[in-house]
Amino acid sequence: MLPPSHVAYTIAACDLLSQKIPDLKEIDYRLLALAAMGPDIIDKPLALLYFYRRYKAAVLFAHTLIVHLAVLGYTVWKWPRSWPYLLAFNGHALLDRLWFFPNTWYWPFLGWRFTVWDNHQEELGQAYWHAFTRRLDLLVWEVGGLLAAAWFVQRHRLYDPNRWWRLLRTGQVVYPGAAQKDYK
Repeated sequence: MLPPSHVAYTIAACDLLSQKIPDLKEIDYRLLALAAMGPDIIDKPLALLYFYRRYKAAVLFAHTLIVHLAVLGYTVWKWPRSWPYLLAFNGHALLDRLWFFPNTWYWPFLGWRFTVWDNHQEELGQAYWHAFTRRLDLLVWEVGGLLAAAWFVQRHRLYDPNRWWRLLRTGQVVYPGAAQKDYK
């Protein structure tokens, strides 16, 4: 899954949950977006700089169960109130459906190799192109991400420059029914 869809699904889920959990209305959506992309923010540069030539994979260490458990343990121990960001980081594994890639998800317990998309890919961009053109389910997930993002924009009227600027400046959105003064 591409980073924008990770962000879109995560913010949409958080927004829906905020109706039941009022504390989530104080979430910083900028940090939530970073957490949702966390494994890719770590692994993609590593793959581009060094590991892609070695492993022919772009889903590396930060996409493993051991890293997700370590982040879970550390966050619960040190920053228990940051659980929404922890869920966003660990939700990345759910959205990537990493259990379908056991060599990566259970690394290093099943060996030292990561799952390879296509052994013939010499460039990371080509690997993505081939993955999306050969697997329709990936394309469907990305379209779903676009729809989730469009729903979030519409729900919070982020097409209004004042509301969009507030989100960029503070990480907060104006919830439906809020007074106009709440977003200037």
